[in-house]
Parts: sequence; structure tokens; C-alpha cells
Amino acid sequence: LRTTTMPRRKRPAEAEAMAEAVVGSNDEEVSDGEDEAEDSGDSSDEADLEMAQADGAEKELQVEFIFTDPAEEDTPYVRSLLAGGSLCTATGADAAGLAATVANQVEVGTMIKADGALFGFLSAVSLQRHRADPSVGRLISLLGSDRVEDGPLRQRLAGLLAPSGGANVGLLLSERMVNTPVQLVPHAVESLHLDLGWAAANAEPAAERASLTFEWLVLLAHVTLDAQAGAESGGAGGSGGAGGSGGGSGGG
Repeated sequence: LRTTTMPRRKRPAEAEAMAEAVVGSNDEEVSDGEDEAEDSGDSSDEADLEMAQADGAEKELQVEFIFTDPAEEDTPYVRSLLAGGSLCTATGADAAGLAATVANQVEVGTMIKADGALFGFLSAVSLQRHRADPSVGRLISLLGSDRVEDGPLRQRLAGLLAPSGGANVGLLLSERMVNTPVQLVPHAVESLHLDLGWAAANAEPAAERASLTFEWLVLLAHVTLDAQAGAESGGAGGSGGAGGSGGGSGGG
């Protein structure tokens, strides 16, 4: 597998050091010459694959994944991933609204693609900036509800998310297809880290830059309990949890 970070509108040239990374069991780099050979031999590869499938033998396929900035045309694909993911399934959040927010926020966010198809994404959106959006407002309400069973944590979240005087909290949003290689995850996280640092220093206008300088990041996790465990804990068989990580995101 090879991952390539495409030229990013939001990245200075020096941040392109992560432009290409190769992941796999052998960690061997694929050269340009090999790429050309692969292109010229596509038809023979397909024929070999058909023969291998007929013989019941395994065939190794090389797939190149690219990391790109979010774009408006990604909206329906992001919506599809969110609609089938754990966040919207567990909370009833509006996948369409969240997808539009993710796809239209070019400053922070990474789309993972292969052969033009979206395989996954990783982003962080400001809960304060988008609190008037019904899809985000529902999640803010959830964080202040008894779905967060830890009372002190719930009170702390309520303070952080207060309409006035609260902190700038970012909600991590991430979904991917089940067959997306897990080796891509560290590269996607590193890409998000670079995005956050770039946005905190360069996003325009200033209000946009301030909204993307997060003090806290929150990740909502869906936890499923079996019936017996739920009865013993006084739950109803399922609950949502919230985890947060503190610290500024100024590229450090």
C-alpha cells in the first residue's frame, strides 16, 4: 500500500515532508520506474488476476491511497459514511448536516481516497462556532445529558460548552470503510495534527483562525452493553461516552 498526500491548499511547502509514505508488511518504497511498469502492464495484471482467481490462488494487489483537502463534492460520500457509522447510529445526529460542515471546512480535515472513491475521513469541527447548526446542537445537548454518566465530567463539559464564557472545543469526526487498511490511520492522524497547526497560524479571516484554535478536543464513543451488564449498572443496554483531550493545537 502506498499513501500520498496531494498538494494541499492549506499546506506550506515545508509541511509537504509527509508527501509520501509507504506502508505494508515489507515497507518497500515503490519507485517511479515501477509505477510506469505497473501502468504499462495493467492489462496483463488483470489477466493474471483472472487466472489466479480461477486457480484459487491469492493475488497481491497494489493500491495507492491519497490524502486530499475536503471539498464540496465530497459531501454525499461523507454523509454516506456518517450515516452508517457509530456516531450517527448511536446519537441520531444529522449525517447530512455534519457532512456539509466537514466537506466545506477546507482548513482542517483530510479525505482518504483511492481510485477516486472516498474510503474515509478525519476532521475536527468547532462546537462553539457551529452550535447554531441543528446537527451540532444535538451533539452539544447530548454532552450535557445523562448519557454522560460521570456527573463531574458532565458538569465540566457543560462549563466548557457554555454559550458564553466557554472554551473552544473541537469535535473529532472520523469514519472509514471497513476494508480501509488500518496502516493508514497514523498517517491520517498526523495529517490532522498538521492541519490544526496550520489553521491556528494561517486561517483567514481572524475569526476563522480563532475558531480553529482548539483548547480541547472531544471524541464521542459508542459503547454497547449486554443486557445483563446493563441491568447490573442500571443502564438500558447501551450508552454513549465522551472522552476529551486538552491542550492547544498550535502545531506543537
